[in-house]
Amino acid sequence: MDSLPSELLSRIAYFLPCTPDLISLRLVNKRFAAIASRPLFEMLRFSGRRQDEPAIMNFGPNEPVLDPGRVGRTKTVDFSNLAEAVDEVIDGSLACHTKTFVFDPAYYRQKFWQDYLMQVENEEHEPVDEADFDLDGYEDEADMEAAIERALEWRRARPDREKDVLESAQAMWDKKIAEQEQNKEAVEAALARLFRVMTCLEKIVIKPWEFDGTFIFPDLESCNSYEIDVQRRDSFPCTFFLEVLARALYAADRRIKHLHVQEFFVEHLHDSPAIRHVFTGLQHISLNITHVEFLYVGAQKSELLIELFKHAQPTLRRLSIMAGGKWPSLPARGTHSLLKMVGDGTDKNGGMPLVFPQLEFFKLGGIILGTPPLVQFFNAQPNLKQLEFSHIYLSTNGFAWPNLIEALPAAVERWTVRGYLGHEPFRPPFDDDAPAAYNWMKEWTLLEQLSLPGWKGVTGADGLYFERVV
Repeated sequence: MDSLPSELLSRIAYFLPCTPDLISLRLVNKRFAAIASRPLFEMLRFSGRRQDEPAIMNFGPNEPVLDPGRVGRTKTVDFSNLAEAVDEVIDGSLACHTKTFVFDPAYYRQKFWQDYLMQVENEEHEPVDEADFDLDGYEDEADMEAAIERALEWRRARPDREKDVLESAQAMWDKKIAEQEQNKEAVEAALARLFRVMTCLEKIVIKPWEFDGTFIFPDLESCNSYEIDVQRRDSFPCTFFLEVLARALYAADRRIKHLHVQEFFVEHLHDSPAIRHVFTGLQHISLNITHVEFLYVGAQKSELLIELFKHAQPTLRRLSIMAGGKWPSLPARGTHSLLKMVGDGTDKNGGMPLVFPQLEFFKLGGIILGTPPLVQFFNAQPNLKQLEFSHIYLSTNGFAWPNLIEALPAAVERWTVRGYLGHEPFRPPFDDDAPAAYNWMKEWTLLEQLSLPGWKGVTGADGLYFERVV
């Protein structure tokens, strides 16, 4: 083994199945310690959550950032004290191994506790669940109604019960917000220092800080941060994080290949040399877009987003656009055009599709789409090989899913379905001019149609897979 070059040994180390094996390898000698450090610390996370903290229970999936067993290193930080965390990481010589940088520090937003109280108030008007009280012992309707009223009264009294802890929480919150504002320039300078030593950096993942408030303030009865933040359309700070990291990357003259942003707000993004710098040369873009009004056929398209996609145009290989937040939640109604985001021109649908010469994979979810612009985009991509759909409803009459599949370019070898699909819109009897809505469309059940002409379907654990029949 000692005669093998370090590059080959590093490659072998990447095949070790999990973190404990890599830790053991580091104990052999200094040479193997250096070799094992590369895959062991290839992920660095600046998070508001501890590395050993279990994921909170909420209504959305928690995507792993690395393969199971590769935990990387998580540094628990507030946004305001990032400069101290950066100095510690640089001094520990960990940053030079980082390929994936995950950024979800604790960020204390304005009006969080007002939204918490709003949620508590809204819960007063929700139906009483059986879990709120024990059904045993209630023999008649009057007893049941009395039990329900007691449960409602308990809910109404909750603000009074939590008054002291809320005052303490708000005082701490206000102090953290002031520190964030005071230290923001130092944070950006520190991140630039960090990126200068991240010579292996390839991927940045930006996520919101999700937490269970009862861990921070035990006297709260319940406090799921995601459920509270989702009430306000501008609550998630991920677009702000993107701009902060972009300025640091620009200052460090460092580029990345992969960018993944959750809870992304298109309308909050500002044009700057730093943002254009980040998108230039990207090979993989994944955006979880919270609101998609800019994709409406009659809306003003996102000129900035189109311009940013142009900067990635020559190099982009994989593109993922998921709408609706953490879960792919369909808009209530309205027809969207994909070309509002990846089209260039002036017509009402967004113009002609951008051509990505190296694009091989495209994932789309959570949108009600007009079919012709979607087909235009697919047929404009010369090397598109794989597609993935989740919660996509087609709003064009006479152009249903079988028509779309038939129109796919010959280069497409495989397409996958991981959520509901719909098509063939119908108008409700009370409104002939109503806009397209997902609940006014037929659901396309693929389990009964695995033998589509020219395609072979296979059911998998997490979806349906269709491969072209040669």
